[in-house]
Amino acid sequence: MPLLEVPGPLYGYRAWRFYPGKTGLHSLSSGHAWPDDRPKAALCIRNFVPWLSHGPAPSTGCTCGIYAWKDIPEKAYSPSGMQPAWGVVELTGHVIEHTAGYRAQYAKPVAIEWVEGIEPAARRYGLIVVADIREWRG
Repeated sequence: MPLLEVPGPLYGYRAWRFYPGKTGLHSLSSGHAWPDDRPKAALCIRNFVPWLSHGPAPSTGCTCGIYAWKDIPEKAYSPSGMQPAWGVVELTGHVIEHTAGYRAQYAKPVAIEWVEGIEPAARRYGLIVVADIREWRG
């Protein structure tokens, strides 16, 4: 698992939960909307416990960081048993590369696949909306 310092854009795929009629994109494991005015920053709960702290997230030997896939999983894949909105994130800062994806220090949404009701979120984040996320090219 090499730790990369990303000098330029590195893109990955991820899924969000969104609520039709609302404008936020939410991580599948969190109720908080992603920020729309800056990249989302990774946090590690260990950094709030002095004897477990390891510095900025992500870190080797920990599972912290913002996750993104290298390639979008098959459409049948549904994390957390729900129908997600798939999109593309630009990863920056410290990035740990894994076989199937990345864990990053910062991530910013840049594109999203069209699903019913996604337009308010796309406007809020300034996202490119595509019919099939596999067709997106950064």
